[in-house]
Amino acid sequence: MTISETHASHIRRVKVEFVVSGAELGPAAMTKTLGMPPSHAAKRGDPRVNGMGVVTGEEPKGIWCFDSTPEIDSKDINEHFEYLLSLFLPRAESFKGFETFFDVLWESTYLYAGTGPVLSPRNCNGIGRLGAGIGFDIYQVDEDD
Repeated sequence: MTISETHASHIRRVKVEFVVSGAELGPAAMTKTLGMPPSHAAKRGDPRVNGMGVVTGEEPKGIWCFDSTPEIDSKDINEHFEYLLSLFLPRAESFKGFETFFDVLWESTYLYAGTGPVLSPRNCNGIGRLGAGIGFDIYQVDEDD
């Protein structure tokens, strides 16, 4: 499943992050178990910092995140999911007892009925096999200058 040229023409940015979290999650232990560094990690009690660098409290639980964008530069959300699922489905046992979800950022210059991200059945199946949820941050952005 690939997106059409017309659909891709209004998409500006796609980013998908795989997130593992839990009260007892230790980011260093998860990194060692998975054998790969996170794009972001924090222990429960670490300062929680927003996108502007302001501390907004403490992390309520441990978190380990892996971002698709260093490896996948595509407007097709399915390519991001295929990459992340290829990495994490074989490691699914490592996430037992923790919450898993995918955090999606999707920006487009045109939001109207049917223009949002569409996941392939294969990726939906893989997400389900991981027992993961999905959160979508969908934004309409201005046309490029």
